[in-house]
Amino acid sequence: MNILAIFLIIVINFILQSTILSYFRIFGILPNTSLIIIVVIALLKGRKTGSIIGLIMGLLQDIVFSPVIGVNAFIYFFIGYFIGMAENKLSKDNALIPFVITLGSTIGYHLFYYLFMFFLGHNLNFSVFFKKIVIFETVYNSLLSILFYKWFSKIFIIPSIRFRRK
Repeated sequence: MNILAIFLIIVINFILQSTILSYFRIFGILPNTSLIIIVVIALLKGRKTGSIIGLIMGLLQDIVFSPVIGVNAFIYFFIGYFIGMAENKLSKDNALIPFVITLGSTIGYHLFYYLFMFFLGHNLNFSVFFKKIVIFETVYNSLLSILFYKWFSKIFIIPSIRFRRK
């Protein structure tokens, strides 16, 4: 069940990201739903699943959108792995956790992407890139991560029965 659900999430996200999401720009910025999904699944399912999802989504994104194949896959793999390491250490009930982790992951993703592109000879103006894209995308991704986290929690977490006194 979980493998099928993850496969469907990857396929649906890829289709939506390459077609419909371009109409949901805020200040000309698209949300990075792949990064959000990697963060949320790594938080819910752990480092193994998070890193595999990161690798697959990164390769798909590289093949279709990127001038260099492997950069997104590499970055997403490590984001999924390192966030997945915190799976058992963080509360799954707190919606602020995916917000904060997505905020840091988006900034980290863009810093590493810029470094890779710089060393591969692609010239990007970092200050313009950071001011015009990274700040808005970070906020956009972080807000969306709360919705994704609540939705994916219903899919991947089996509810437990709790008895309370009244």
